[in-house]
Amino acid sequence: MEEVKFKEIRKSHKGITKLSYEVTQILGNDPNRSPLYALLYAINKEENTKEEIYSYFKYFYVNEFANIRLKQPELDDLLLDGITKALIQKQNNTYSLTEKGNEVLTKCKTVNLVTNKALGFFFSEKIVLIFSLICLIFMSSLKIIVGLNAGSDALFNEGIENFTDIIKIFIITLSIKLRKDRLGAIAIIILMLITGINLIIASVFSIFQTDIISPSYFTFILMFISILLNLMLLVLKNFVGKLQANFALLSDAKDNVINIRLSLGVIIGLIFALFGIYWVDSIVGIVIASLIIFDGLETLLALIKSGEDIDIDSFKLSLDKAFEFKIAHWIILIIQEENLSEQQMNENFVEAIEKGYEMFGVWAIFGLLNIEKFNIHKILNIMKKKGLVFIQDEKLYLTDKGKQQYHNALSQEINRVSRDKKKYKNWKPPSRLFKVIWGLFGIIIPIIFILLVIYVGPIIYEFIINLIG
Repeated sequence: MEEVKFKEIRKSHKGITKLSYEVTQILGNDPNRSPLYALLYAINKEENTKEEIYSYFKYFYVNEFANIRLKQPELDDLLLDGITKALIQKQNNTYSLTEKGNEVLTKCKTVNLVTNKALGFFFSEKIVLIFSLICLIFMSSLKIIVGLNAGSDALFNEGIENFTDIIKIFIITLSIKLRKDRLGAIAIIILMLITGINLIIASVFSIFQTDIISPSYFTFILMFISILLNLMLLVLKNFVGKLQANFALLSDAKDNVINIRLSLGVIIGLIFALFGIYWVDSIVGIVIASLIIFDGLETLLALIKSGEDIDIDSFKLSLDKAFEFKIAHWIILIIQEENLSEQQMNENFVEAIEKGYEMFGVWAIFGLLNIEKFNIHKILNIMKKKGLVFIQDEKLYLTDKGKQQYHNALSQEINRVSRDKKKYKNWKPPSRLFKVIWGLFGIIIPIIFILLVIYVGPIIYEFIINLIG
């Protein structure tokens, strides 16, 4: 996409949300996932005959599309839709944009430029790391103080573990600057293993030196806040890690999973402590530490084994999860249509994502911001390991499992397209009154919840303690 300064775009188009609603009503889909916009863009590039349009979209990929590929029947429907909406005109078997079509195309480009810039800023590695650092300092300080006051070794140890996580932030920052993603990922996993070993040692010793734990209401609140913040960081790091193809950040997301487990373990220990059973705190710590070590070793071995050809599958994601971008299904559909060599498939896919990226920017595909450096070989390798494709005479073929996946891909595509049509059939932008009510709801509900936690929560907690006592 074009390089335009975010401030300049915002200055020229302050009503970007309104503009987005306007084109969504015309296109019947969001501007960042509209096949009709893609068709308008292609025609504007002088792909004017049906044959040229078919050829242009033969190798084309956009992750946000309901369709995996835009085939001839879909393109015919889009051409008819464009003509019906007075966006496209046909003369002597040649298609061109009407004045309205050019206007809609310009508005779509503007919306996509602004949203791309916003996405790049708010979901940048820098913002994630700053937010992570603030959360770690805040949570580690509170857990250490509350852990000491409550006499909970598990809570104190978790606070120390959170404090050492700050080191990982600097490792990620360094790996980004040096562009050594894999080394950064390995370093973080090693630290994760050290955390697990230390936790096991501390938990074993605490079994034989059981201290009285005195949990308070706010100790439980602190742990629930910790779980909530770690869930937010987990989602954010996973999203940005895929968006920026940063494997060090994806490794650090696994650390948030550990923190969530630790917090749940502490809560279990605190609940038993209310009944005077203090050794459970240590047993839970050993179980969680064992899971940390097992998970860490498995990921570390996968990272070392993968060499420089690191991929998302190293982080124990399933095929569907690792390729939520539908890339695997796109490849399967191409192989079903024609048998290509790996090199040809790679060249065609790079062509496909370059076209998508030109129109939609980051919405086209996550994790491929440097598309000129991308190759499809590692994805094909995983597909071969999964038993979906095989090579014969240097050409790619589908296995029986791959052919089954082909039909699954078509079925999923039909369902997605059907849902899209239902969603936008009678779509209307939200009214101003709805926005005001929703905004007030978003402010009032959290305030009520906080007041309940501060004033009502302690009363309920004391009532429960009295019942136990």
